[in-house]
Amino acid sequence: RGLITLNPLDDYKFKVPSLRNIEKTAPYMHDGSIRNLEGVLEHYTSFVQDTPNLDPLLKQNNKLGIQLTESEKNKVIAFLKTLTDANFLTDKRFSEDGFTSN
Repeated sequence: RGLITLNPLDDYKFKVPSLRNIEKTAPYMHDGSIRNLEGVLEHYTSFVQDTPNLDPLLKQNNKLGIQLTESEKNKVIAFLKTLTDANFLTDKRFSEDGFTSN
């Protein structure tokens, strides 16, 4: 974002896409560096780096990242999978081939 606004406070900020069908949209992260949802959670629990504009929510009690147990990670993944809409994914009206203009 910083390249667009030229404001250093906007460095490393990104527009966040919808979570709808997140299970089907790999790879993840702004650069496509993570191949699965489990890897995303692993990143946020173990690999967050301290940068000047790190969201304060990712640095609480002098700990970086989000503290999650394996059980909590599994529950987050299960929830994210409930956001998969198979009807939307297969409905021709929403595909490039099914587009018609009126």
